[in-house]
Amino acid sequence: MERKKGDLLLSWQKKPVGVYLGGIEYYSFERSMVVHIHSFKCLKVLFYTEDGFRGVDLSYANLRRADLEGANLQNADLSNAYLYNANMEGANLRRANLRRADLRRVDLSYANLRRAVLPLANLAFADLKGALLPVANLSGANLTGADLEGAELAYADLCGTDLTGAVLYRTNLKDANLSGANLSGAYLRNANLRGADLSNIKYDKDTVWPEGFKS
Repeated sequence: MERKKGDLLLSWQKKPVGVYLGGIEYYSFERSMVVHIHSFKCLKVLFYTEDGFRGVDLSYANLRRADLEGANLQNADLSNAYLYNANMEGANLRRANLRRADLRRVDLSYANLRRAVLPLANLAFADLKGALLPVANLSGANLTGADLEGAELAYADLCGTDLTGAVLYRTNLKDANLSGANLSGAYLRNANLRGADLSNIKYDKDTVWPEGFKS
């Protein structure tokens, strides 16, 4: 959908947030000022559209602190994108490409990341509570301090992933590939590790395992 000067802009929660001024500028109601956006790529995705953004190319886009709660980004290319501290709660990222994306401190709680591609992504201290990540590729990703409470990671590829200090309480890791992962200080109480590949993992005295689990 092509935006026209003077169009009312809505957040992904369908709340009025500003007026489009043309080019890559809009007037923000919240900030009471004209805001200059980084690029047309960012302009397209920051605001609600009925068309959604399935398959959109947002590679290398600067979306720092962007509000993308509930956004439809299925099959989107977000490789190498800068999404530090962005709000993506409940977003649809099914089969999205997030390879090498900067997702530090991003809110991905309850997001749909089924079969998403996240090798070498930086998810340090990200909020992934209740996120759906079955069959997702997280190989080599940085999940240091991430909160994965109640997340669905069955059959996910976590080979070589850094999960130091991560919260994996009640996380479903059934048949996941955790070979070579770093679980030092990770909290796995009540996690489902049935069938998971735990070969060559790293852990320490601070790692908390499910009750009855023998490391």
